[in-house]
Amino acid sequence: MKRAFGRLWQVLSEDPDRQQKDGTIIPKREVIDEDADLQDETERRVARAPDLTPPAYKLFIVSYANGGPPVFEPSHFAHPEMQLESLEKSLAAIRELQDDGREYVERLEEIREEVGDIRAQRDAVWKIVRTNAVKELQNMAMETAL
Repeated sequence: MKRAFGRLWQVLSEDPDRQQKDGTIIPKREVIDEDADLQDETERRVARAPDLTPPAYKLFIVSYANGGPPVFEPSHFAHPEMQLESLEKSLAAIRELQDDGREYVERLEEIREEVGDIRAQRDAVWKIVRTNAVKELQNMAMETAL
């Protein structure tokens, strides 16, 4: 379960857009576009700004193109706000499950230590009982021999 959670968080932390961009070839810009001069400074900054959307949102939330109607059947996908709420609840439940798993593992380790301590005490008690039993048997043997 630990490995599964580790792999889950690794996949959720990887940006799916970067994986797609790694395989694409960006053409060299030798000629300055005239259209680029027409864009104002704000539009260029927005175009260069990195997408700060968390990777989990990119993986699980279906967004509509340009805020328009859905490309797929609308009954298949909820609105992005509902998807976001559902995703956040699901991730919270997974984190809670992971925390519970950690707590159970810690508790099991404590129980193992306590069982080990009790076993050591039991072994010590049995050693004393055996030693006393052997002494009594020796005493009885010596008394009957006399």
